[in-house]
Amino acid sequence: MDSLFVWIFAALFVLLGLLVRKYPKLIAGYNTMSPERQMLVDVKGLTAFMCRAFCIIGLLVLLVYYLLLWGGMAEMAAVLVSIIAVSVVGSVVMVAGAQRYDHGR
Repeated sequence: MDSLFVWIFAALFVLLGLLVRKYPKLIAGYNTMSPERQMLVDVKGLTAFMCRAFCIIGLLVLLVYYLLLWGGMAEMAAVLVSIIAVSVVGSVVMVAGAQRYDHGR
């Protein structure tokens, strides 16, 4: 049952990546920028980067989960560590990497 939760969580990350690629207004902060400020953002590059980042996070959630299970960790602990650790670290890396697409800084 826990592995189903991990698969759903990973699928949500991949889906979010695909949605951000198609609908850039879903990007937090970009939606609230003034139109002049939005002109300084490389939207095409940013959406492609975020799509890749979200998809990689989703795949890493699965990979870390199964590696932790293979390493002997309890199933519930593996679920929590894979979902929380990968999501937090991946989000921080994604936010830091997304800065290079904002040319207004």
